[in-house]
Amino acid sequence: MLLTEKVVLSPTPKQEQWLWQMSMAATELYNIALQQRRWHFYRHHGTTQSLSYTYQNSQLVELKKAFPCFNQLYSLVAQEVLRLVNKDYRSFWGRLKNQRLNGDEVTARPPWFKSALKYFTLPYIQSGFELDGEYLVVSGGMESYKTSKGKTKRRQYKERIKIEGYRNLPDNIHSLTISYEKGKYYANLVYEITPAKLGSERPLKVVAFDPGVKTFLTGATDSGCLIEVHSTVNRSTRYFDKEIDLVKSKLDRCKKGSRRWRRLKKALSTLYQRRAGQINGTLHATAKLLANSRHDIISVGSPNKLGMVSSDPAKGKGNQRINRAVQNNWPHKKFLGYLGYKTESRGKYTHKADERYSTQTCSNCGNRQKLKPTIRTYKCPKCTMVLGRDDNAAINLLNNLLTSFYRPKVNYRDYRKKIYSRTLSGQWYVAYKKVG
Repeated sequence: MLLTEKVVLSPTPKQEQWLWQMSMAATELYNIALQQRRWHFYRHHGTTQSLSYTYQNSQLVELKKAFPCFNQLYSLVAQEVLRLVNKDYRSFWGRLKNQRLNGDEVTARPPWFKSALKYFTLPYIQSGFELDGEYLVVSGGMESYKTSKGKTKRRQYKERIKIEGYRNLPDNIHSLTISYEKGKYYANLVYEITPAKLGSERPLKVVAFDPGVKTFLTGATDSGCLIEVHSTVNRSTRYFDKEIDLVKSKLDRCKKGSRRWRRLKKALSTLYQRRAGQINGTLHATAKLLANSRHDIISVGSPNKLGMVSSDPAKGKGNQRINRAVQNNWPHKKFLGYLGYKTESRGKYTHKADERYSTQTCSNCGNRQKLKPTIRTYKCPKCTMVLGRDDNAAINLLNNLLTSFYRPKVNYRDYRKKIYSRTLSGQWYVAYKKVG
């Protein structure tokens, strides 16, 4: 199992200049290789796919002679740049081929050239880097130097870049990418771990969660407990959405390229970065809370976003808030990704449940009725059961999972509620509540 550790680098001004020189060389190599493929494609009127990666890789030595700037790149980094060109072009060719076979309108276009003003992420695969304490040693191209006897020789150029906030990092690093985001340099270390094995000495403990907008997660366990997980995602989203809308309204009244426009553009970028940082931190903390629980199988509903939004103008601003929360700021898919690898590393399993009719169906008698989004309590007209809307959906998801395991269903009368709340300082608080 491969995991990624993202660390912040603290390069010196000289090292920053060297990183940007390698980025510009990688960008130039990408654009030249892409130009070769585009020329070959248009020359044959789009009837052949294009040049292969093997052919372009064989021409790399000649390219380094024609363009000395490519000698700054580590050899495997240059090969990975050519692989990226091959990947982008194969993706374009696949879309073009499918559109032609299906008789659809051809909208596929070849990949476009990259700008030298944007940092090109440098990929290091298997070699060209090593960890030395709190420093990351990165290799570049070959450089000439003179020995003590006056002879000129060549050696690998290396830079020792300090890691900001050093901590214990894994030893078995598989690959490395150096990226640049919002004024900071990052090293993404990919390493391999051996997942723990799922224990089979005891019956597996199961929990099912229903994701929502108001309550982040509402769950039900096979031991007779309802769970509510509240997070600060909605609070952070509402705050930053208000600030972002305010800056955007001011930005629309500015002349593009002016000093005020550049200042507001920078402020807008900072707001987006802060919002993403707070939401990702909350999602990681929530996923870790569930992964460290005593449950072996964690089932989370995977809802259809298109079925949760509405274009009915009669619903007014309430409808707009729901649509924005679901379409623009729906974090549950990213949360499922975080939860998946955290549970796998602990020898547990994450199950994506089908949410169809889980809200409409009574968890006690199976009667089905449609409910408006504003109705938060499920009242069954057949068996007179009264239960929270999200609680009822979570029990239905749990019963569907237990049925697939040939285990008996649970009854809502056996439940008690456990509520998890997380403060802005990152602490979890637990409260208990009776159901009904």
